[in-house]
Amino acid sequence: MEAKLFAIQCGINQAIYCPDVSCIIIITDALYMSKIIFNSLTHTYQIQVIAISKNLREFFNKLPNNTIEF
Repeated sequence: MEAKLFAIQCGINQAIYCPDVSCIIIITDALYMSKIIFNSLTHTYQIQVIAISKNLREFFNKLPNNTIEF
């Protein structure tokens, strides 16, 4: 599960630096791991979630129309 969360993190990290990207679509077979990204409770993967949240905050602050889909 940690590898799947890391893959999501890497994909988001690459997408936010592409100037023409306004929508990030995440395709995964681990929807549970995707939900963890938006879970503020303490859990094992919290360090990765913080990094993902930082990247998403940067992405959403660029333009108000930016979106993410799972």
